[in-house]
Amino acid sequence: MDIYEANRQAWNQEVSNNNYWTQLVDEKEIEDARNGNLRFWITPFKNVPLSWLEGLKGKDVLLGCAGGGQQTPLLAAYGCNITTVDLSDSQIEQDRKALQKYSLEAKLINANIMDMPFEDSSFDSIIIPQALNFIEDIEKLYALVHKSLRKDGIFMFGISNPALYMLDDKIQERKLKIKYTLPFSDTKSLSEKELKKRLEKKDTVEFSHTLDSIIGGLTRGGFVIEGYYSDECGSSLTDSFFYDSHMAFLARRK
Repeated sequence: MDIYEANRQAWNQEVSNNNYWTQLVDEKEIEDARNGNLRFWITPFKNVPLSWLEGLKGKDVLLGCAGGGQQTPLLAAYGCNITTVDLSDSQIEQDRKALQKYSLEAKLINANIMDMPFEDSSFDSIIIPQALNFIEDIEKLYALVHKSLRKDGIFMFGISNPALYMLDDKIQERKLKIKYTLPFSDTKSLSEKELKKRLEKKDTVEFSHTLDSIIGGLTRGGFVIEGYYSDECGSSLTDSFFYDSHMAFLARRK
């Protein structure tokens, strides 16, 4: 099974469904970014602290899995030299539309971030908004990020709390019921029938990961964690039990 092809198709469909992560930013957000007041997110709701973004103007920034007409035009308007990689051609097209609409420039690459075609030490910062749960081996991704960053380069990313993947997502809006053991994997935790249905509906293929791979893997991979915050998931029932539904990390390459 090609999980990346499955997720490419899923995100192409999400563009058609007008998913939150596929909607173009508006003109005011772009103008604010041009004026230095950048509102930028790597988890569903909270904005990244401005202190995390200071010093990025004029720098070479790679946005991974970040198509959709949001992060790319915002950081381009802020003054960064942006390269965006996304496996969804429809998400890349959303970026292209936003760049054209707001007269901005960025390099757009329709590809799998796990096949990053860059020379070593190509970027000052790599940012991956809320996408590591679509990647099976995040420690391999960390190695690719480390290789592509310059010394003291910044790595920012958002990721879902693994605990969320214990829940039965079919009834999650009505009640919370533990259904799966961790680490969760759509390819291993679901029955063959359930996985087939998921693929037929063009749902995303996801992986929960462990705290050891998320945090320990980051430090073992040559990074120092310099910042962290958590975010909600938007469901009042779930958020009443899980305050830390999503997690954002700021790390520096050693």
